Amino acid sequence: MTDELMFLTLESPELSVRLTNWGARLLSVCYQGVDCLYGPKTEEELRADTCYCGSVCGRVANRIAGGCFELDGVRYQLACNNGPNHLHGGAVGFSDRLWRTELAEPSRVVLSLLSPAGEEGYPGAVRVRATYTLEGRALRLELVAESDAPTLVNLTHHAYWNLDGRGTVEQHCLQVDAEEMTPMVANIPTGEVAAVQGTPYDLRRPVLLGERMAAALPGGFDDNYVLSPALGVRRAALLTNGRRTLRVSTDAPGMQVYTGDYLPLPRGGVALEAQCYPDAPHHAHFPSIVLRPGVLSSRTIVWELD
Repeated sequence: MTDELMFLTLESPELSVRLTNWGARLLSVCYQGVDCLYGPKTEEELRADTCYCGSVCGRVANRIAGGCFELDGVRYQLACNNGPNHLHGGAVGFSDRLWRTELAEPSRVVLSLLSPAGEEGYPGAVRVRATYTLEGRALRLELVAESDAPTLVNLTHHAYWNLDGRGTVEQHCLQVDAEEMTPMVANIPTGEVAAVQGTPYDLRRPVLLGERMAAALPGGFDDNYVLSPALGVRRAALLTNGRRTLRVSTDAPGMQVYTGDYLPLPRGGVALEAQCYPDAPHHAHFPSIVLRPGVLSSRTIVWELD
């Protein structure tokens, strides 16, 4: 086990994956000679990144309106690091912490992190474990968290995918297996769960991203989709550039689609963030992100390239 900064590699006959324990981040996923991840590659670029590239985000991914919530009758104020809101765990979330390397094998890496009580304003000490496993063309991430007191946990992974390895994703086609989404105002859900049918957000069939955004969404996508309630890991999204295809499977109830309009290279990658819904503490009918002692919060994400 080590707390030192490490750069690690997973290898299979089909994929070469490079990662680091800084933010439990993926740095590159190379397939057919192409690095399919947008983002930093060196330590200097990694430490300068402000876009969560390839990282595990927590304690709570996405936004909490006003940076506050109430739990068991107690009000908590979190860091507001995205205008008036709390985003991806706060000023120093899991994405900018040095995780402990518990295991490093050719096809498996296990990283862990302790978030002390009070960090970024959250109650309870939380222990998190991230396990990356590579088998053939599939990379699996399993996230598990436990707490010693009631708190909030909503973990996600924030990779930006670009199957060309360069340029933008505007010529990529995206399909998301979701009949509904959570409409937002200023990136905060209104509380409504609405059908995507008949809207520019309908991705039930493959859509050319550049064409859809030019026609109806000039600001790009930054929206949460409601995934099917089926138990277990199931396909959630399909991304293709005509030569390579990425399948994203997860057991998460939602997926944030973000086309990276605020990246240093706008639309240089698309993030497909498997997670619970944004601002869940303020909407009782959203899937709960409350984590209590003796219970595990778990999430699985599988990326498969063809």
